[in-house]
Amino acid sequence: MPVHLYQEAYKRKAACRTCIVAEKTPLKIFTARVDGTKDYFNESWFEYAGVGLGKLVGWAWVDLIHTEDREENLKRWKQSLRTGEPFSVENRLRHVTGSYRWHSSYVVPIRDAVGRIWMWTGYCMDIHETKMKTEELECSLAKERETRKDAERVNHSKDEFFAMLSHELRNPLNAILGWSQLILQGTMNSESVRKGIETIERNARIQNKLIEDLFEMSRINAGKVTLELLRIDLSSLTEVVVDSAAPVAEAKKVRLRKIIDSEVGVVLADQNRFQQVLWNLLSNAIKFTPEEGEVEIHVQRVGSRAEVKVKDSGIGIKREFLPHVFDRFRQADSPASRQQIGLGLGLAIVKELVLLHRGTVIAESDGEGKGSVFTVSLPLIQHRDTGTGIENQTGILLECDDTPLPLTGLTLLVIDDERDSLEFAKEALTTQGGTVIIAGSAAEGLEILKAKRPDVIICDISMPGKNGYQFIREVRSMPKSTGSSTPAIALTGFARPEDRTKALIAGFQKHIIKPLDTLKLIAAITDLVPGQSLS
Repeated sequence: MPVHLYQEAYKRKAACRTCIVAEKTPLKIFTARVDGTKDYFNESWFEYAGVGLGKLVGWAWVDLIHTEDREENLKRWKQSLRTGEPFSVENRLRHVTGSYRWHSSYVVPIRDAVGRIWMWTGYCMDIHETKMKTEELECSLAKERETRKDAERVNHSKDEFFAMLSHELRNPLNAILGWSQLILQGTMNSESVRKGIETIERNARIQNKLIEDLFEMSRINAGKVTLELLRIDLSSLTEVVVDSAAPVAEAKKVRLRKIIDSEVGVVLADQNRFQQVLWNLLSNAIKFTPEEGEVEIHVQRVGSRAEVKVKDSGIGIKREFLPHVFDRFRQADSPASRQQIGLGLGLAIVKELVLLHRGTVIAESDGEGKGSVFTVSLPLIQHRDTGTGIENQTGILLECDDTPLPLTGLTLLVIDDERDSLEFAKEALTTQGGTVIIAGSAAEGLEILKAKRPDVIICDISMPGKNGYQFIREVRSMPKSTGSSTPAIALTGFARPEDRTKALIAGFQKHIIKPLDTLKLIAAITDLVPGQSLS
């Protein structure tokens, strides 16, 4: 065969092989004319897109590109047509199933002998899995960086918090110790002594509140807060809280206004916990409102929910701090520049307690000096109107714990290994008319119980030798004739919900937390003694 014929045959076979490779390759091959209109697509395109050549040639292929990627793709393609530069892009192409997959596209110009472009050829390669893994990795790295930043922010906030905690605990302690030493010197007149005692009491209450907030936040963090859900008339409960806050507002010369819809309805709530929510919001509003300012509390029905709105004309909240106002360990002021007493846990506690009630709480403020608004929303429930205001599930009026009652005619046995606590309890109960017998240990208390029959036992839990739990178990195992059924109250510093449960299981009827609130103890005593009632 002549050489030139052999070469022609070889060229035809090579061209045929090239066509076969182009058609069968998994790459999506295409060509385009010099003006950019595409005129050839291999079989991989038809299999992927599920359409024929007529739906791809010219500029019809653009319809396969995801709408979010289309503009950028066309912009780059037209730029390559103008400049003759290779075209490269990553975009999403529609599959026959309707889903989109990421592809990497690359197109180069084909030039003639003098360098003029006479066609373009290119391919699209499926990179979906690689793209997804890369994005997943980038997302993971971004989350890791953000988590690290959050941890750093939390650690910084905790450092500030503990600096503030040290400052806040030392302040009242300084006043308590200072005035105690002055009084003990015995050189002060009666008016100065009275002033000193009032200062000691005020600062002791401040320190007690700080400790209560710390333990409350600890219980919330541990998920150990349990709610005793009852049917509560929200308007009546709010009235109680407003009445309690009125003296505080009056002392600071802040006007306290209430707009309470008495027909707002009934919510399912823990009376004490939700009262704590309202008190925290109201006392906060008063605390951060200057003299001659105003605090308003609104209670209204909004659809199927009850809404409590506490609005003040106080210092307001910085816009940048507003999203963090309910955060734990966050304060708008640094420890050195703070102007108000407290740990700043009040609002964090409010948020957690409201969430436990299946409610919501939001904070709003137009900025510094423009006041703030806190809105709590709870779902309403259907209830019968008993006319009693705050009620439990049986429709009985819930008793107020803070009403003092005379204890005349009652004999009370108080057991505590701490002498100061014992003497204080004796003095507080005696002034209310009670006959008080004291014992410094559980063993001494058992001996007294065998000889006398008190109406109520009040016993500490943590005592050397025999503790309060062991004491009450022994009492309950005694013969009835020796007072085994005598009502008993646990008076203790163990304040967790599980501590209350443990005390009740052991045999106590009531669980009261130290430091002693005399009014609560009196109410508990009268509740246990048959025939006694709140006066």
